[in-house]
Amino acid sequence: MSREAFRCKHFNVRQCSGVHPVGTDGLLLGAWSPLEGVGKVLDVGTGTGLIALMLAQRSQEAQIAAIDVSAAARQCAAENFRRSPWANRLQVVGGGLAEYLQRAIPQAFHLVVCNPPFYREATVSPNVQRQQSRHARFLPLGFLVKAARRLLMPSGRLCVILPPSVGQHLLEVGAINGWYVTRITEVFSRLQQPPERWLVQLEQNPYAFERDRLDICGPDGTYSSDYRVLTRDFLLWASKEG
Repeated sequence: MSREAFRCKHFNVRQCSGVHPVGTDGLLLGAWSPLEGVGKVLDVGTGTGLIALMLAQRSQEAQIAAIDVSAAARQCAAENFRRSPWANRLQVVGGGLAEYLQRAIPQAFHLVVCNPPFYREATVSPNVQRQQSRHARFLPLGFLVKAARRLLMPSGRLCVILPPSVGQHLLEVGAINGWYVTRITEVFSRLQQPPERWLVQLEQNPYAFERDRLDICGPDGTYSSDYRVLTRDFLLWASKEG
């Protein structure tokens, strides 16, 4: 069973039963992650394949591999890739990160992107697929940064979106494992409220640190000009408002 497709300007995302649906976090990470000089990308926990599709649209030549611990997600993403204009540059690879790491070529990627599960509640859904898409135990941040260090070229980047409290933990485990934070974008859903998400870029060399902010909504409650600019190549309404 499928949910209604999420329609973008140049592709559609079939949303499959049991697979985490398209959300703002994925849209932000797919539009924000840098692609300059990027030839090979790994999308960890691809879900429907949204982020991989966005990166394929933004790049003229990047080859993008997508992995997910959920077989249902892999099947869903593969179908979405097949129907896209960039099917020849998108590939679903079997298994989750731990399995993939056993057979992956070291230092093969320029960019690793991940919208990881971050919930840590003791009581979890009895649905295993829902657990895999939401609970941090299925992709611990310490394991993610160690794996990314092995998979990325020395000049490669790891880009992640997380709530600020979990993002702070990412910075700590990243520093222990030889990563430097080079960019943080604080995402605010509402004015006069704390940030709800961090977009984080980690690198293996101590480049200059950049910190900025993104307001999703403006003072009048409509989408801000910055958010519309960021998403205008994807969302059908983004270039019509304002």
